[in-house]
Parts: sequence; C-alpha cells; structure tokens
Amino acid sequence: MPAATSVWVFIWGVMLSLGAKASGLEPSDSLAPVRRIELIADARAPLPEVHISPGRSTTFFFDARVRPDEVVLEGRERFERLGLAEDHLALIPSSLFREGERLLLELRFRDGAAPERAAFMLVVDAARGEPQVEVFRSVRPVESYRQEVQELKERLARLQAELTRHRSDGSSPRRIEAAVAEMEGGDAMRFIVLSPSKTVVHPDLSVTHVAHARAKGLWMALRLGLQARKGSETWNAVGASLADEEGRVVEVTAPWQSTPLTGGGAAMLVIMVSGAVPADSRRYALKLWDAAGRTVTVEGLMFELFKEQESP
Repeated sequence: MPAATSVWVFIWGVMLSLGAKASGLEPSDSLAPVRRIELIADARAPLPEVHISPGRSTTFFFDARVRPDEVVLEGRERFERLGLAEDHLALIPSSLFREGERLLLELRFRDGAAPERAAFMLVVDAARGEPQVEVFRSVRPVESYRQEVQELKERLARLQAELTRHRSDGSSPRRIEAAVAEMEGGDAMRFIVLSPSKTVVHPDLSVTHVAHARAKGLWMALRLGLQARKGSETWNAVGASLADEEGRVVEVTAPWQSTPLTGGGAAMLVIMVSGAVPADSRRYALKLWDAAGRTVTVEGLMFELFKEQESP
C-alpha cells in the first residue's frame, strides 16, 4: 500500500474512533457487513439506499476518482464529521437527525466514463447503520451511449412518422397526398404565401415558406417548407397544433411530411385543418414537433387574406 494511502487510512481511523467515543457509543456487533453497490447507467433505476446511524461512521470507497468539490449532501451542516477524498467519502451523522429521515448524496466521477454521476439515498437508521460501502461501476464509454441513443431516436422518429400517416382521423394518406398534388398546381385549389410575424425554430431547422390553401371552400390546409442545417439530426414531424391569439385551439390532423428531413436537405409539410377557420383579423400560431421535442413555431398567421383572393 502506498505511503500516502496508509497515512489517510490511519488518520481516518483515529478520527472515526474519536467520533464514536465522543458520542458515548461503543462499537456494536450488530452493524451490517461490507456493502457492495454496482452502478449502472440507467436513469430509471431507483437510488440505492444506504443506512446511516447517528454517532457511527459510514465510509464510501469508490473504484474511480471523484470530484470532492462537487459532492452534494443534504443536511450537510448536521453531520458531526464529513471527510472527502478522491477515492472515498466518510461521514458521521449527529443526533440531530430523525429516525427514518432520508438524505440525498450525489457525486461526480473525474474520468467522464458512464455512469458519470452516482447518487445514493441515505436513510437514518439507529439500529442498522452500514459502516462500509464499496461502489463499483460497469464502465462503458459515453460515446457508445450517445450513438445508441441517436440510433434509437432516429428509429423512433421513422416509426412515429409512419404511424401518423396511417392515423384514421378522417384524412387518409391518400387524401393528404391528393391535397399535396393540388397544392402543387391543380386548379381546384387556391393558395397564397403568408408572411408570419415571427418564427421560432430549433437551431437545426429553418422555415423557407408558409402557404395557406382552401379547395372550393370545403377544407383548408397549411403548407410549410423546411430546411435542415448541414450535419443536423434527422427530423420528422409527429404532431401539430394551431391556436389563435386568445388560445382557442383549431383541430388539425397529424402533419404529412414529404420526406425525412436530414442534414442539409429540405422537406414539405402539409397540415389539414378540420372544420372552418374564420376569415377574420385574428392571428394564429402553428406549432410542429418531432419525437425528440424539437419544435417549429410560426406565429402571426392571418387567414383573412383569402377573402380577397378567393373568387366564386
């Protein structure tokens, strides 16, 4: 064992012994044996619970270096002693803690491997304090997680985009595709390019044009042109909403998208409006989003222009 480590172990042994005597408590044979915890990179996993006892020490040993200056410990000021080092953490709770009280302990590792952080739930238990906890990680490079998450996101986006095309909400894929064909130059539909007052988009995207259309007064639609930034992730619209400036919502179908929007590419989106939208001076806001929550919002759309453009 290196000399520096031996010194640390000796110092902590003396401190923890003094802490137990100062509290008037003798070591108990009922203390739990060494606890071993293996960390996994799963945000859904419950926090491991570690029992701590007032006046008795609990020491965490880690198999990788941590950042002592980034340790978060609830109720820190009520601990009799708290010692931090790069490979272990020791604490002695005071008698100020209530039985059953739960405290969050969170720390961060230095090496950047996943899981990058560790969190534990400390539970005050006078009878079952755990004196030693050894923490191990199933280390996996962070980049491999990022790649896996990206692949899952793209797959989910494709599946959800496909699902929206087959929703039975009164506008089948064939009908929407027919509407797109008419918007591309058929005589049965009139459309006009709108000038929104504001667009709020994800940094990966930009809006190239917005058009409003109605076919012989029977139904209407909105058409958007979108452009993706080079190197950006794939974007597929999975939902849309349309509301006026007073918050009243207009029912719309799921968006139809001509092609997945990939880095540097362009796509056209069509949103069918269910029911009539008044041709008045109200302004509307259209919002679109993908499976990852990246949004496109177009505000200040005024449909009254069609009153002037439409002829019998």
